[in-house]
Amino acid sequence: MFPNATTYRADIDGLRAFAVLSVVLYHAFPPAAPGGFVGVDVFFVISGFLISSILVDDLNEHRFSFVGFYSRRARRIFPALTVCLAASLAYGFVALTPSELAQLGKHVFFGAGFLSNIALWSEAGYFDTAASYKPLLHLWSLGIEEQFYILWPVLLWGAFRLKANLRWLLVVLLIVSFGANVALSIADLSNDFYLPISRFWELLVGGALALFGRRVAAGAQLRSAASIAGAGALLSSVALFTPELRYPGWFALLPVAGAAAMILAGPDAPINRAVLSSRACVAVGLISYPLYIWHWPLISYAYVIRLGKPPTPLLALALVSASFLLAWITYRFVELPVRFGATRRRNTVLVCACLATVGIFGAIVWAGGGFPERFPRLSGVDIQKVGAARLDADFKPTADMEVSEHDWTLVARLGARERKIALSGDSLLFHYGPRAQQLFEDSRLAVSAFFVTGPRCPPVPGVVQEDKFSACSDLTAKLLEVVRREKVRSVVLGAAWSGYSAEGMSIKRDGTRFSLTTGEGQDAFYASLEEFVRELQSEGAAIYLVLGLPTHEAFAPRNMVARGITGFRIAPNVDATIPVSDLKGVLAKSDARLRAIGSRTGAALLDPFPDICGAGAACSPFFGAGEPKYSDQSHLRPAFVRENLHFLDRLLE
Repeated sequence: MFPNATTYRADIDGLRAFAVLSVVLYHAFPPAAPGGFVGVDVFFVISGFLISSILVDDLNEHRFSFVGFYSRRARRIFPALTVCLAASLAYGFVALTPSELAQLGKHVFFGAGFLSNIALWSEAGYFDTAASYKPLLHLWSLGIEEQFYILWPVLLWGAFRLKANLRWLLVVLLIVSFGANVALSIADLSNDFYLPISRFWELLVGGALALFGRRVAAGAQLRSAASIAGAGALLSSVALFTPELRYPGWFALLPVAGAAAMILAGPDAPINRAVLSSRACVAVGLISYPLYIWHWPLISYAYVIRLGKPPTPLLALALVSASFLLAWITYRFVELPVRFGATRRRNTVLVCACLATVGIFGAIVWAGGGFPERFPRLSGVDIQKVGAARLDADFKPTADMEVSEHDWTLVARLGARERKIALSGDSLLFHYGPRAQQLFEDSRLAVSAFFVTGPRCPPVPGVVQEDKFSACSDLTAKLLEVVRREKVRSVVLGAAWSGYSAEGMSIKRDGTRFSLTTGEGQDAFYASLEEFVRELQSEGAAIYLVLGLPTHEAFAPRNMVARGITGFRIAPNVDATIPVSDLKGVLAKSDARLRAIGSRTGAALLDPFPDICGAGAACSPFFGAGEPKYSDQSHLRPAFVRENLHFLDRLLE
């Protein structure tokens, strides 16, 4: 027998309110709740506690059945999800380009199958589409929850039937899942964030509370202390955590422990009774699920319509208000009738059929490429190609690459020839990789090409950046290691040279730290680059510096579309060319610095400009039959690079 656990607790609904409001505030007003994403972790603990409590009581009363359990889950989860998926997809036909709609159809399909986390994990990469452009991004958490509930009831049922020691089973599962979480937070953050194995421990903590929490003997003072400590942990997480943390990892312990403490404290603890059990908190908690489901599609579509700009405070307030209204309508007129109506068996079949239908329709939209035939052909510009360009940005290591390191910085090898070359820098160096891959596929790659790169990682020693970009600090050491180990004889260095002058960037040189926003900092930056060039030359390598490439807002496909709430159209003057003199003027200072380094060190200069813009006085954003060259204002598309970027060929062939 397991200890009985099920008694309605208003404070749990209040804790749900805290969780959902944290997430909504984080998405709508990020500065107000920079760590509001921890609300999802709180949801996981609550869910593990409540569902495990129900399972325990059903098993103790010998009334548990898998059909009954999953029927209840379907009536609870499917109605709001189905309505939201259908509405999001329907509006996508109005607001999204064909490629965007196709991606949404894919997410609807995986969302209906509770595999959103797997779909998003498979998309995560070097140039992944911005999260704000994915209206169903938030369904990753629902996927993890339902994947957990495929396994957890079976384990509990088996333990009950076999009279197994569940305490040891829980300990083992917690250690395995939390260990995977910590390991993946170090090795690969996208794996840690999206994969179920690294998240199950949070639901297991809730399950442990349901199974053994009642056995914890604690007086009123101890429970009061647990409530205060839990509230402190949760509020600290929301206020102090930021998206730049390597989360979840060790950091997730704080909100998970906070939620567990609040649950363990019980309904009579002061904060639980006075705050969480208040009518306002309980009311929000009751609609927390549909509120979570609705808020992000509304906010995401605002980002889409505003071309990536966040909603204004007034618009964000309106979107949050609309989310509350839709959540209440969904709860009152969809969720309650389905969950508690007289014909529950029929309702179960109906919601399953409706969700499956929406999922199938999403798959049709995905397979149909977003139905580009919805739009008439526009002269000179192909709307389908403009939309596709935004998604054609992720040059991941290919099957032909041998990847030896892939954390924030990447070390990968392409080819196995005696002559060796290393290409190192940030994403504006790595986006030339598709040309090397094309040469390899054409059997024209005559070198072993080593890529040592990282997002916003300049090949300059001593650069200090904040948050996740601090992981760039080891790039130059990794490059030196590759050069020495492999006896590399040619090294290409490239970066968004002029971009390393923003707030929060600095450089350490000769024991002094300089801000890169100052002239002294820029002098130190290029002096360190020159020293690094000489160090690489001392290893016997010939050095090549890649000059800046043209960047402009007009190159970004998202700016080629003028959007509104009722749809979109091609932006005026989308096919206008940009004067080369203007593009080169932006690069004049950084290119002059590189030329001076080349003159003093003998490093050769490589210029991608002619391959991108041609020899004329103006540069077109398009190539071929109306296809954008860029995926954003600065990153070239693999489709363009493969066939048109030749400035590296003499080093690679």
